[in-house]
Amino acid sequence: MGAYYVNDNVRIKATGKMGTVTLTNGHAVKVLGTWWHVEEVEPLPYMGSGPYHARFQQTMLRIKDPKKSIPFYEENFGMKLIHWIEFPQWKFTVYFLERPREGQTVPACSMEKTTLENEKYLWTMSGSTLELTHNHGEEMNDNFKVWNGHVGRDGEGANYADEPAARGFGHVAFNCDDVYEACERLEKNGVKFQKKPDEGRMKGLAFALDPDGYWVEIVRREKLGWKEYYNLSQTMLRVKDGPASVEFYTKHLGMTLLRKVDFPQYKFSLYFLASLTPAELADCLPLDPENKHAGGLNPEVPNALTKIAWNQCLELTWNHGTEKDPDFKVHDGNSEPKGFGHIGFIVDNLQESCDRMEAQGVLFKKRPQDGNMRGLAFAYDPNGYWVELVDRTASFSGICSNY
Repeated sequence: MGAYYVNDNVRIKATGKMGTVTLTNGHAVKVLGTWWHVEEVEPLPYMGSGPYHARFQQTMLRIKDPKKSIPFYEENFGMKLIHWIEFPQWKFTVYFLERPREGQTVPACSMEKTTLENEKYLWTMSGSTLELTHNHGEEMNDNFKVWNGHVGRDGEGANYADEPAARGFGHVAFNCDDVYEACERLEKNGVKFQKKPDEGRMKGLAFALDPDGYWVEIVRREKLGWKEYYNLSQTMLRVKDGPASVEFYTKHLGMTLLRKVDFPQYKFSLYFLASLTPAELADCLPLDPENKHAGGLNPEVPNALTKIAWNQCLELTWNHGTEKDPDFKVHDGNSEPKGFGHIGFIVDNLQESCDRMEAQGVLFKKRPQDGNMRGLAFAYDPNGYWVELVDRTASFSGICSNY
């Protein structure tokens, strides 16, 4: 067995309990307040971080027609449908797409068939997904249109609308080696653009439009010799209070703040957070061409970690001063106009995780025992966004109709 490090997540063989290594001397580790010899514990077979071994696993977007949206992401960005769950009693289906690594084993899945094996893969994965939610019949509704996150009372020009009062969700993004080449390929495939690489003030990045009008940012990554043309790299949310939001996601969900970028002249800041184990972070640091990280990670010092990590980051955009405005509230996407729904994390012990979070003041829309579905919960982040928490042992077999 290799060495264990502080913050590694392990299972105690004798009890089956899972916990985080808080101390180690090389021969033994302290887990859940007790010392165990390294032979008495085993590493968990999936990735997670923080007190609940959480992993940023999904971004949910409502869509009009899965027969258009799924091929769009598969054909243009190399994503794969890995699972889907149909709930005819509630008249909706959710589809999960991942951009897996080349050579990665993924259970076979099609729009006609999925299995319990796919579900187990979904809830124990180390990667991240787009969850596309289709309300049955909307594909035939000529008046149906999702809210793409960029139209609101705080928008300008074509992005101005009376509702919502303040925008929330912004975009998803994919990284690639060459933004210009990628955009040429997308344009040849008929993809429409909100912004091409040399348009506007920000050069070298682009925003494509998916079939529902969601913005898909195309960003340059460091050239690491990856075989994968794209990787799903970020979800952007506007927030009311930047520091409070960062504290929530780092304290409760174990995310690592990779980068903080301040723009005092424009009165806003960006925060980039990721679900990374200590070992994953340690693997990324030496690859950074902008910063040698000699003293460890300092998110306030320029770095290129968002262009190196495989999994997506959570990008939080904070306009300074909104935290002092009692009337300011971002639109969470779950009241009209609807589009983005939530982000989600998988955890090891849902009930225990929620109990501990609630004891620490986190508010919940749905606790594990509430409603018709077990194995999941919805917490509120400081901005009112829904944050789904799913137990890694969850199954919706018997509730859904398709497996």
